[in-house]
Amino acid sequence: MDALVLDLLIIVAAAALAGGAFFLGRQTAPRRAIQPPSSASDPPAEVLPEHLAVKLHTPFFSLAEGAFFRTLEQALPPGYRAFPNVRLYDVFQIIAALPPQQAVLARLRDEHVDFLIVSLDGHHPVAGIELSGKTANHAEQSRSDKAKDLAFHSAGLLLLRLRAEEDHTQEGLEALLWRYLRSEQNPLL
Repeated sequence: MDALVLDLLIIVAAAALAGGAFFLGRQTAPRRAIQPPSSASDPPAEVLPEHLAVKLHTPFFSLAEGAFFRTLEQALPPGYRAFPNVRLYDVFQIIAALPPQQAVLARLRDEHVDFLIVSLDGHHPVAGIELSGKTANHAEQSRSDKAKDLAFHSAGLLLLRLRAEEDHTQEGLEALLWRYLRSEQNPLL
């Protein structure tokens, strides 16, 4: 029995020494600042340069586009607004990208429509207007135009193509727009 008591005393003494050493080590060790746990989803901090080599694209419109936009704003029926140079990715939501469609969708990523007509009741796009000019006959422009036509058609949205060189009057645009915007889908008119 004496051996058992001796073993217990050794175990208790060892535990006391270990506890004392731990306590003393915590007292003398420098304290670290408490930091919030980092999340794996936190992006690394991005260092931005002090300056970017950019300049304004002026004029924002060509003379023909500016004149057309002013006339378009006057010709729009009440309850509609025109927005210039709208990216197609801001208009269309991609719901499925099957392999044959991916090339066309990639082409649309950086494309824009010259003018997007939006119903103020709910801010729904109702039509797009493209002004075609001298570059309309180039092969690259033709492919871009076909991709835009396909996107608008697939979404059930009207895309009007008008010649930029023509003199578009308020009366002429009113007649054109009212004819297309006066439909069952657009009860504002």
